[in-house]
Amino acid sequence: MDEMVKYPLYKQAVQDFLAEFAYGDMVSHAWLEEHFGMPTIGDSKQLTAEQFRERQFEWLSNVEAFKSELLKDHQVCLQSVWGQGYRWVPPHEQTELAVTEFQRSAKKIFGAAGSKLRNLRVLELNNEQRRANMDAVAKFSALQVMATKALQ
Repeated sequence: MDEMVKYPLYKQAVQDFLAEFAYGDMVSHAWLEEHFGMPTIGDSKQLTAEQFRERQFEWLSNVEAFKSELLKDHQVCLQSVWGQGYRWVPPHEQTELAVTEFQRSAKKIFGAAGSKLRNLRVLELNNEQRRANMDAVAKFSALQVMATKALQ
């Protein structure tokens, strides 16, 4: 009798991943496509634009669910390696990776929010709105300094 396959397929991929890979190993996009039951990206050239978008959405949904289950249920952190796949991060590297990724994300968020707070048509605000904006800028700046110092 054949082994039972878990559904959705990303759950089976999690089980197979844990059986086949170890710390530091790279899981390729091709391996994931196969285990998600998806056509390879090369096969996608024959798809219409709409079919390709649907495939990409399915891909992202599967990858995020796969990574989430590995992290939350098995304490396995995967690091994206552009153009190759995902690397199983050994536990002794996971803290540094998490902090580095947070710093990168926080820098983008702080930059975007700070730009929106500081680059507005102040002359079109009334006094109360200007005060509210100045307070928000001051609080935001303090938060940014705290976050930067906390992660150094």
